[in-house]
Amino acid sequence: MPKIRPVVGWLVSCLCPFQLCAAEAHPTITSAELAQQQALPSLDGVTALPLETAAPGQLTLEKAVDRAVAWHPSIGEAVGKLASQNDQVDVARAKYYPQVNAGMNNGYSNTYSDSGFSPSLVLSLSQMLYDFGKVSSQVKAERAGVAQEQANVLLSIDTVGHDTATALVQVQTWQQMVAIAQEQLDALNAIGRLAHQRNDEGASSLSDVVQTEARIEGARAQLVQYQASLESAQATLMTWLGWNNLNGISNDFPAKLNRSCDVAQPDDRLVPSVLAAWAQANVAQANLDYANAQMTPTISLEPEVRHYLNDKYANSAELDRTQYSAWVRVEMPIYQGGGLTARRNAASHAVETAQSTIQRVRLQVRQKLLEARSEALNLVTSLQVQARQQALSERTRQIYQQQYLDLGSRPLLDVLNAEQEVYQARFAQQQTLNQLHQLQLNCLYNTGKLRSAFGLENRRIQSVEIQP
Repeated sequence: MPKIRPVVGWLVSCLCPFQLCAAEAHPTITSAELAQQQALPSLDGVTALPLETAAPGQLTLEKAVDRAVAWHPSIGEAVGKLASQNDQVDVARAKYYPQVNAGMNNGYSNTYSDSGFSPSLVLSLSQMLYDFGKVSSQVKAERAGVAQEQANVLLSIDTVGHDTATALVQVQTWQQMVAIAQEQLDALNAIGRLAHQRNDEGASSLSDVVQTEARIEGARAQLVQYQASLESAQATLMTWLGWNNLNGISNDFPAKLNRSCDVAQPDDRLVPSVLAAWAQANVAQANLDYANAQMTPTISLEPEVRHYLNDKYANSAELDRTQYSAWVRVEMPIYQGGGLTARRNAASHAVETAQSTIQRVRLQVRQKLLEARSEALNLVTSLQVQARQQALSERTRQIYQQQYLDLGSRPLLDVLNAEQEVYQARFAQQQTLNQLHQLQLNCLYNTGKLRSAFGLENRRIQSVEIQP
């Protein structure tokens, strides 16, 4: 015993530092090592993103959406998942057909007197005869997965089209806001020249000149702000289009989209998100059927051909080297530690969850549609009020300018206020129109009619034929 204690102490002293090191060690993540290990050239700028130069001519809303869905990688990603899921159906169906395997056995056996190394070539076949729905439920689940991926492709197309159209509407809005701001600046500059002229002639005080210059600088700052917003919106649009630059952007908004929100009840068969939820419910139901089938027998035919490469196999004196056998196997799980029951219960809960998901998605679609529809109606009324306000402001401006120039009974401050009220009304009207156009696009998206509105049906989009 005394001789053992020093050895034990030495082992403890050797092991403890390793345990402390293991307890104190922390995993590290380095982005540079990840990029080097995965060999991703696009991360270090060697491979550029697939951007192209802009197409010539005026870019309309329809052309922008058409361009975006034709190239955007998110659609290609959804299409790739669909192709992969289609192959999964073939994988599941393959279990209906014979499973042929060939191999070689190498080993020793003591089942006969002259035991020893007896290698053999084996050719086996397994044909499922009846499995109480195991394979059929798997095929059903994979086909439902195909339907889900198809819905995801439509959802991806709708999302890209909607976001691209929204980005272009933003560009249209800021283009017109910049134009209005430039007109405001020009109008104030004209008033400023008039104020300078009247001050030089002694017809007005220096305060009129100072007030006008202050308004001019404020209008110039507003113009610069709107130009910055326009450049930001253009950058967003170029990202959706995959272009390095933009040419002219048309300010037209298709008249056929003005009634997009005139839908009281959406058709669930047209909404991709609802279709995807339905498909997910079908997947869950098929998985439940498979879980139930796993608790039943499987009957299969299993013939086999075995060819020994030497004479050291059992009964080699009486039996030929090539031996045949055929079996009808009936196999059923008896006890798996409760795993099969747990799988069935989990699949049952997944079905319940999928059914609730369908109701949640349908509720969200209706809620968003009703909100957009109600707000769009209010904005239409607001546009009418703003149009009358703008007309009155223009009339007020005309009267004030006449009173200031001809009669001298109106101070310059009133003229400046009246001038800017006209442009503030125009700014407000343009912003309201932008909100209305975005709501109309939202209505198209939530009713599943965006593809029809932009002519994306009955055509091929990134190798997939899109039908109504």
